[in-house]
Amino acid sequence: ARIIDEWYERAKENYVTDADSELLGIEPELKRFHERSNHRIKFARKDELDVTYGLHAQEKNGQLLLESSVNNKSERFDYEGFVKRLEAHYWESRFEKPWTDPDFDHFAYGDLLECEPRMGRSVSLDLREEKADIIRLSFSVNRKYEELLLGRTDVLQDLVENYCLAPLRRIYAESYHGQ
Repeated sequence: ARIIDEWYERAKENYVTDADSELLGIEPELKRFHERSNHRIKFARKDELDVTYGLHAQEKNGQLLLESSVNNKSERFDYEGFVKRLEAHYWESRFEKPWTDPDFDHFAYGDLLECEPRMGRSVSLDLREEKADIIRLSFSVNRKYEELLLGRTDVLQDLVENYCLAPLRRIYAESYHGQ
């Protein structure tokens, strides 16, 4: 929730929010939604942009799973190209060691979160008629380091924002604008 809220706060000056909407008499361009462990932020500008990004956490069979997603409404979106870009990014970035903190400086992204960025593995596509298609990217927290990560919410938040969500947003935007 905190990651979505902070993102909303950073973006709201560039978009019409619910509060602005009442004053201006136009539809909001930026909304956020929070449900139990599912958090979303929606960006919408008429005839220009209509996308929702999501972040979901759940425990399944004793394993902590994180899922970032993007709802795509654009026609003729190149899903194959998008997945290839995701795959290339995640195979390469899993070796990056972004932290300077001595407790974490020896960890790479891939040490802490497991992801196989292939369709049918960590990437799934839900094609929905008359609704937005949903592209999901799943990560499982390495059980060996789960307790360490849960004890350091600052590192966990950085990991989720910069490894799970930011690349998905960037690669989606590149794919969307490249159409």
